[in-house]
Parts: sequence; structure tokens; C-alpha cells
Amino acid sequence: MIRFLTLALMLPFGLFADETTPLKAALEKQAEHKSVVVLFRQTKKVPALTDEIKTMGKLWLIPGKAFRWELGQPKKQTIIYNGKEVLVLDEVKKSGERLSPDDKTIKPLFLTLGMGKDASFDGLSKLFTITATNQDQGRFVATLSPKPRSLKRVMKSLLMQVNLKTSFPERIGWVQRDGTEAMTEFFKPALDGGIPAITFQINEEAYTWEK
Repeated sequence: MIRFLTLALMLPFGLFADETTPLKAALEKQAEHKSVVVLFRQTKKVPALTDEIKTMGKLWLIPGKAFRWELGQPKKQTIIYNGKEVLVLDEVKKSGERLSPDDKTIKPLFLTLGMGKDASFDGLSKLFTITATNQDQGRFVATLSPKPRSLKRVMKSLLMQVNLKTSFPERIGWVQRDGTEAMTEFFKPALDGGIPAITFQINEEAYTWEK
């Protein structure tokens, strides 16, 4: 049952501590995985368009260290975090951009993948207030509202659905300030296998880079 509580703002995330325990435990277990490889489907609803945009993709993830996010079949966009910087690649135009992991435009993706200092339970509590929770059939769903103005300018809300058995997100969605809605649904992940280091490397000469 989804519950909205306004009298418990002094507790973590604005809800009773025991209501947020499943999310805290899942985030802690996520960080223990050696690697994750998973297919996903992203659905976008853009106010100017009548039809939803559905795109398949693939993720390679070493929790807390690196990820490769490929969107489209064939590839339209690749985002790589190599532990130092974020490389955002337009695979159609063959152009690239370097971003800091703290860049507000990349923050939703980092939170989606449980990356960065803000992806921990304590880190999320500084950025969001959990306004509602729902737990049923081994899944925990939380709706979050951003606190900082910088984040509020990007998104209105964030939804996280975590599988309590694998401690990996099944659905991550957010609503942007311009009304765009994005939902990423992850399929069953392959956990703790080997990922070659080359996965997080690219031929930089193949792209035109923004200054």
C-alpha cells in the first residue's frame, strides 16, 4: 500500500525508517556485485509527440567503477564512464562530448545505475525525499522528490523499482521539468561475470569532440 506521510520529515527520506529499510539494503547489496551485464528497454513520452519512443539497449556495469550504456539497435548513443570522466557519444554523427560525473545532465543516469557517492542510501537522502513506497511480491518501489534547486531544474520526480532478490533495479523512471517522461526497464541481469577492460575504452580518433 502506497502511503504519503507528512509528519515524519525528521526521519530518513521523510518516511518511517522501517519503510526505507528494503531500499537501503538493496543499495548496499548492489555495491557488492562484481559486475552486471543486462539488456534494457527505454520508453520516452515527449509532450510534443503523440507516440511513445521505445528503444532497446545494453548495459555493462562494474558497480562504483565503470559502465558502458548503449542505446539503440543499431547503436544511436553510447555513454561510457571509465572511472574518471563521462564520454557521451553520438554514434550517428560520430561526435563526442566529455562530461564530469557531477554534471547535472548525467546525474539521472548515474543514480539509475547506482553510481557515484550520491547513489548510496545516505547520498540519496541528501538529494531526495521519498514521498511514497510500495512493497509487494519481492519488489520495492519508491517515489522520490528532489531537494536541491539544481536537481529540481532537471527533474520533477524519480521512481525506483528494485528486485529484492537480486538487489538490482527492474525499473527506473523520471519526469523532467519539460514534461518528458522516461522509463527504463531492465531484463534479468547476468551478475558477477568477467567484463573485458576494453569494454570501457574507445577509439577517440573516430569521433569529433566538442570543446
